[in-house]
Amino acid sequence: MRDTPVHKWYLLGSWALLIPILILIWTMDRSRPNPIWPFLLSVIFCFRGYMEWKYMRESRHHQVSILLASVSLFFTGLMIFILLLKY
Repeated sequence: MRDTPVHKWYLLGSWALLIPILILIWTMDRSRPNPIWPFLLSVIFCFRGYMEWKYMRESRHHQVSILLASVSLFFTGLMIFILLLKY
């Protein structure tokens, strides 16, 4: 993304998504499973995949980011399903 004209917006969006995650790391209870973690990872990968798809489509890096977002969303759903069965 460094050689694209939207690199500044990409960095700003990345930091805007990363700062709440860092705050959650220090404030949430990590002693029990919480489905917010894989969901937040999928949001970051979705943003990255969208930016790569929109501005660097010929490199096909967006396919990896979208695949990682899909896997992360799958694990979010799996974690929610397991937590619902537990209660």
